[in-house]
Amino acid sequence: MLIKEIQEFDDLAFLAKKAMEGFISGLHSSPLKGFSVEFAEHRAYNPGESIKNLDWKLLARTEKKYVKQFIEETNLKCHLWLDISKSMQYPDNWNKQKLGVLTTSSIMYLLQNQRDAFGLCLFNETNFEYQSDIKSTKGHLYKNIEILNNLWLKQSFLSNNAEPINWAAKCSAIKRRSMVVIISDFLWDSENSETEFWQALSYLHYLNCEILLLNTFDNATESELNFGEVPINFIDLENNQRIKLTPEEIKTSYIQQEQKRVKKIEEQSHSLGINYFQCNVSQPIEKALTEFYRQRLSLR
Repeated sequence: MLIKEIQEFDDLAFLAKKAMEGFISGLHSSPLKGFSVEFAEHRAYNPGESIKNLDWKLLARTEKKYVKQFIEETNLKCHLWLDISKSMQYPDNWNKQKLGVLTTSSIMYLLQNQRDAFGLCLFNETNFEYQSDIKSTKGHLYKNIEILNNLWLKQSFLSNNAEPINWAAKCSAIKRRSMVVIISDFLWDSENSETEFWQALSYLHYLNCEILLLNTFDNATESELNFGEVPINFIDLENNQRIKLTPEEIKTSYIQQEQKRVKKIEEQSHSLGINYFQCNVSQPIEKALTEFYRQRLSLR
């Protein structure tokens, strides 16, 4: 599912559910096993094990004992943190934010089907704008999908209960062996903010949490600076500063700096045992769901 093909649809719940269903269907031919809450496969019954998953109908027909295999239920708590800062509204059609919103929504559907508890946190450059409870109910899912649907429709999120960014405090509230998925473009407003973020993730690593960073970006313009050869007005979406440049004149230097920035994130992640994955807005969201799926399996 490509963002550019569905960006005009206004029903996020429908899109997220279809993305989730399509992803699960794709697992049938995958070497990765054990995610769908629906029946997966039979295996021979081993004498002495529990009979609760015996397929009694198959036993009656064949007089052979087989066990139904499903994904095992867990007490997993998954924290989904979605960046909704102004830089995520790039480019004009908000593709980065739409990719983040749809990926987050699809993951919530996957978790709810699995009966795993999850919570949603929306943050920008200065505040935690929204923080949900940690639940696994359908009502909880629909409530958060409704909130995300406003973002899908390009409506800025305004909260009366915003809390100033404090990564250390936010991470200290997370329990050991939880899962944390952070979807962002990881563009920091200051070096100090970046340092505090990585220090907080270091604490989560100490708690044996599984952490997945999904880095949304537009490869053509943000990574390769493909704007042509005519002068362009560049506008900082965070502070509205403007500068007029000819992209070709700075392209080489810019690409070097951008590669350096991404490499730093990769190295920081690797040093903390964190999985880092780049989500190009021009690629199917199933790639991001696959990375989440791999991370989820590591907690079984």
